[in-house]
Order: sequence, then structure tokens, then C-alpha cells
Amino acid sequence: MDAIEAARQEAAKLHNLAVEAGVDICSLLDFVLSETNRREIEVHALLEGDPQLKGGRATFDSQAGMILYEDIGSDFDKAFLIAHEIGHVVLEDLNEDSVTDNIEPDRSAEAPAVGAERVVDYGCHERREITMDLFAREFLLPRTVAKQWHIDENLSSTDIASRINAPLYVVQQQLIDALLLPEIPKKEIEPGSGKTRTLVHRIETLLQDGINPGSILVLTFSNKAAGELRDRIAVKFPEAVTALWLGTFHSFGLDVIHRFHDRMELSENPKVISRYEAIELLEDEIARLPLKHFRNLYDPTLDLADMLSAISRAKDEVVDAERYIALAQDMLDNATDEKHRIQAEKCLDVGHLYEVYERILKESDIVDFGDLVSLPVRLVENDDQVRSLLSERHQHVLVDEYQDVNRGSVRLIKAISGKGNNLWVVGDSRQSIYRFRGASSINMKRFAEDFPGAEVADLEVNYRSVSEVVDLYRQFSLDMKASAGVLPLQLTSYRDKSNEIPEFRIAQTPDDEVTVIAAAVKEKKEQGFDYKHQAVL
Repeated sequence: MDAIEAARQEAAKLHNLAVEAGVDICSLLDFVLSETNRREIEVHALLEGDPQLKGGRATFDSQAGMILYEDIGSDFDKAFLIAHEIGHVVLEDLNEDSVTDNIEPDRSAEAPAVGAERVVDYGCHERREITMDLFAREFLLPRTVAKQWHIDENLSSTDIASRINAPLYVVQQQLIDALLLPEIPKKEIEPGSGKTRTLVHRIETLLQDGINPGSILVLTFSNKAAGELRDRIAVKFPEAVTALWLGTFHSFGLDVIHRFHDRMELSENPKVISRYEAIELLEDEIARLPLKHFRNLYDPTLDLADMLSAISRAKDEVVDAERYIALAQDMLDNATDEKHRIQAEKCLDVGHLYEVYERILKESDIVDFGDLVSLPVRLVENDDQVRSLLSERHQHVLVDEYQDVNRGSVRLIKAISGKGNNLWVVGDSRQSIYRFRGASSINMKRFAEDFPGAEVADLEVNYRSVSEVVDLYRQFSLDMKASAGVLPLQLTSYRDKSNEIPEFRIAQTPDDEVTVIAAAVKEKKEQGFDYKHQAVL
């Protein structure tokens, strides 16, 4: 169970205690003030911009033991601000002040799935504020209460919003969570094959040995993985975890760009754009380019999407436009038939667009996802001072899911960690899921080449899956191309048998596949497995 879910459960418990004490849930401002009274915390409303708010919308003054908040908006807005600060008090046992800059009552616990935000990792401060927002929403309207009113009393989301004078979008978010998310038990689920648990143990060992947490760099491939690592480390080292640099490769790259922006001729905070925004940037340019094959002027977005995918892959390999055009021209010069000539000409088309794209990005102070790794790689490989500064700061480098690194990521790691004396990674080449970004099992096999003298050990126990799944995976992995040249899989299951054999069903077409999956879901529902206890991947 992560820190966010633990916070929500604590908030629900406090809500239930208040209801049992006779506090009226339908007056949310009075409801939160009853909790501050119970805790003997003074609460004062201030004018917007009051200096005592320290530039925020609300603050907890630890010395005075009081909550200060801006007196604007509805009673719900005020109640939410106070509940947010109560979260800081309850969950952090504050000995220092907290300042809340912004609140998002309807935020999701999940990271954004699309857009630029999905690669920018939440820092410790941002993650704390997310936790407090979700604590506040759960305290004001627990998911169990929303579900009970909806099902037992047949109230719509509009009815519930009217009952407690809360915004409709907040109630709808709680209902979505209550009806669609499975209940999370308080017992923490064990990790899979132990890779992440081993990584956490390694970090804990470094901290126990007195290593400065600020010198530890932990790189992952998703915000979710980073958050889970942070939560697990915080159990034993709540103070040290705030000093660790822990996040995704892309967020680390963005941090490097922020720190050394002047050496890349960028502002301190260049805009990060998504693929869709990149297409918008280039729509007007494509008609002016001397392209031979990508000239769908009726709907240029179709060609642009494909060309930008090729450019993104080039950036993953740290190949700039000039080099890309040179390679494409070399292909054309050595083409031996019509097929290879057309392929080379298409690559030249991409190269010409790449050249224009790089110019627009630079002139507009913009970077895209590919730049977040390629730009830092070029910088650290060509600037001795930057490389030295990064190496001195990040003396211990740890990487989760190493099978998903591409060559650009490897070059970044090599530049920072040098010979790799304090580099520590975990991975399984059979589990690579980022091949579309250049990840390859070859990087696992080349680890000892990239870092001579590396020691490799195998993990042999899977803690998450039942034995039928583990046995099937072990057997299936024997014929996987990714298994060639790596340690053989000697995996056993920690859990007992479930007496459920994995099924293999064949569909002839993509439409048939949807039908087969839908039928399987319906079968499970009829067997007593609720929809929220099923997952489609």
C-alpha cells in the first residue's frame, strides 16, 4: 500500500470518528473546524495575499499551532484548504511550517497518461501536496460514503453534490474511484521477482552506512515506479528520502536542462511539448519543404506523426539532424535497387523535416521528449566541467528496470558514473516493454562491456504471482530471443498454487480479439469476480 492510499484510509477513519461524534457532514466548513477544535488548533481566515500566508493560499504555523487560510471562494473551497492543512498535521507530525500554494480537489492519484506532464516526475514537495489533496477530499467525502449514498439511497452525483454543497466534479471523481477501483488491503503486496525490493534494500544499506542521501541518484522509467520507490524508502528513512534524487530518466534530463540551460542556449524553464503539439508546430512548414514522398497535403498530420516517430527514435540514439541527413544521403548513394532508393529518399525527407524542427524548437525555447535525454547526453559528453559537477553530486547511481534503457540512456549513465564503481542496476531482459523507444535486451547483455568488472547475480524467487503463472513464464522464456546470452531463468514461486490454469485463447482479427476479451470478462463476472477485480492489459 503506497503513501497516498494510506493517507486516504487515515482520512476516512477521521471522517468516521467525526460522524460518530455527531458532527454534521452536510456542513463541510463546520465539519473541518470540528476536527481542528478537537486537536486544539486555531484557525484564522485572512485576506488574499496577506503576508502571514507566506505567498500561499494556506499555511500551518507549527510554533503557534494554527492554520491560516485565504478567505475567498465557497465554503467548500475554504473547507478543502483547512482539510489540506489538517493532512499535513496528521500525516507528517509537523515541527516546521507548511505552505500550500495550490489545491486540486478533483485530482487523480494516477500520473497523466498523455502529454508533456507524463514525463515530468513529481518532486518530493509536489508529491506531498498531491497526498494532502487526496487526504482532504477523502476526509470531506470518503469513497465509501459516496458509494453508499449512490447505491443504497439511489442518489446521483448531482444529488450528492447538492447534499453537501460540493462541486459536482469533486463528487464525480470520488464516485469514479469508489465504483471502479478495487479496495486496497492494508497489508502491502509483495514485489514480483524481488528486483525492486533488492533495489530498495541497496538504497537503505547506503543510507545506513552513512552515505549522504543527496549524493544518491535513483533512475526509473515511470512516475508510478518512482513514487512507489519513494514510499517504500520513506518507511525507514522519511527524512533522507526528501534528499534523494529519485525520478524518471526524462525528469532527470529535464533537471539537467534546468541546471545548465545557459550552456544549451535555452531559458531556465523551456516548454516541454507533446507529440500532438509538435505536429501543430510543423503543419504549416511541411508544405514548404522539398519532400518527395511525404506530401499528404490533404491531411499532413498523418505523415507528420510517422516522421516525428522517426525523429524521436533518432534522438533516442542521440543522432541530430545533420548526422541524420548524412546517414540518409549515404544510404541513397549506396542504394542498389528501387526499394532501397525509395527508403533512402524517405529518410532524406525525414532529415529535412528534422532540420526545420530543430530550428523551430530552438527559436521557440521548446524541447520535446527526445530532447530530455539527448540534450543532456551531448552536454555531459562534450563539457568536462558539467560532467565533473554531475559526477561529484551523483556519486551513487542506481537504475530500476535496466532492460528498458536505450543507448542514449546508457551513454548518460556512463558519463555520470564513469567506470561504474558505484553503479547498481536491476533488470530482466525478458520484461522489456520500451522497445519502441530503442530499449533492447542487448543493453543487458552489454552491461559488462559498458562497465568492465561488473558483477552479475540472479534472483530466483517470485513473490507476486502464483506458481502456475511463474511456471508458465519460466517455460515460455526458454524460447524468447531476449533469453539468449543472459543468465538462465531459475525462478520459483513464493506463493502456493491457485488451482487456476492460465488460458490461451485465439482470435482471428482485432475485432474478434475485443469480442473474446469481453466474453472472458463476462464469464468471470458470472463466476463472482466483480468488474473492479478484473484487469485488461
